[in-house]
Amino acid sequence: MPAFAYQALSADGSVKSGSIEAADRGDAVRLLARRGLQARSIQSQSAEQGKKVEAAADTTLRLTKADVIRFTEDMGDLLASGLQVEQALQAMENRSASKLGTLAKQVRDRVRDGVPLSAALRQASSTFDELYCNMIAAGENSGALDEIMDRQARHLRLMESVQAKVTGALIYPAFLIVSGGALAIIMVTYLLPKLATLLTGTGKQPPLVIRFSLGLSDVLRNWWWLILILLGVLVLVLFAVWKTPAFQRQWHRLLIGIPGIRDVSRARFELQFFETLGSLLRGGVPLLPALELVRRAVKNVHLRHALTQAEAMVRDGGSLSNAMRKTGALESQAVDVIRIGEDTGHLAEVLGKAATRMDTQLSRVIERVTALIQPVLLLLMAALVGSLVWSMINIVFSTLSQLNR
Repeated sequence: MPAFAYQALSADGSVKSGSIEAADRGDAVRLLARRGLQARSIQSQSAEQGKKVEAAADTTLRLTKADVIRFTEDMGDLLASGLQVEQALQAMENRSASKLGTLAKQVRDRVRDGVPLSAALRQASSTFDELYCNMIAAGENSGALDEIMDRQARHLRLMESVQAKVTGALIYPAFLIVSGGALAIIMVTYLLPKLATLLTGTGKQPPLVIRFSLGLSDVLRNWWWLILILLGVLVLVLFAVWKTPAFQRQWHRLLIGIPGIRDVSRARFELQFFETLGSLLRGGVPLLPALELVRRAVKNVHLRHALTQAEAMVRDGGSLSNAMRKTGALESQAVDVIRIGEDTGHLAEVLGKAATRMDTQLSRVIERVTALIQPVLLLLMAALVGSLVWSMINIVFSTLSQLNR
């Protein structure tokens, strides 16, 4: 009888791995289910089957965030209408000729072999991350897969909306910086040399500011290729330094300390923490595995380290609110919300309601920060362009005064 290597999720949320003998893949899944284990991945230990699995891993589908959201919404609607998982996947396969149709077919083939939906999604595409698949597994274990799908779709939409808000807030400041820098380069490399010709023939030394501006213009026009090479080398060096964990941690720590950026970063992190943790707890995932999944989803290295410390405190028997307060991962108001949820015994519901309020607060924070950033950038651009204009006007008046003499 062939042997299969497996990874499975136990009832307490821990991951078990080992080997099991079964007639086929589906039989292995059923044997694990009898032991109270939810299969995450099952692979044959034979060399030939291992090559097939490796080849299949190389051809996994690459999906966009929009594809994942649409798949989740469609599956949630079909399951809510009363269809079983395989029937819902077949309906999606028949009505979609895009990547979602191919995805539905691959997932359906695995589900028919006895593989759980969460494991089938993980095998079909690496786009379905650990957080997503564990949410689906929680829905399968609790028998509320349609509700989990709907909640997951709303969560993905919310996170996409947050990303769009932050990106939209940076568009106008980026436009000001690029346009101001382009204008400065044009004035230094083109307009200043044109006006400098007025000084020729006077035979007198121009002022210091004018000599500096003309020297800068000559350097940019004559050595632009060297400047580009140096900038390229600088970018490569910064990229290499950026990859080091120590630099990333210090940089991310700086981001949550700069006024303005700090407000947006904190508000976005708290919204993501409350929404994700609340969704996992409502889906039946225990607190410690849920905290681990939330930590993996956090991009800020400094905050991720703080969550690691908080997770260790909770594992040692401490409360989540005290752990978050000691590590400083959350602000005092957010910690108070967690403490209220722990005291009432309805932590998941309290986190969900708080996340709804935080979405509105994040919009207000982004609007306030954007309203502050724009005039600051306008003043900086006005100072830069104004200094260049002043230099050119100074050249003109200096030339005219020297000609009059």
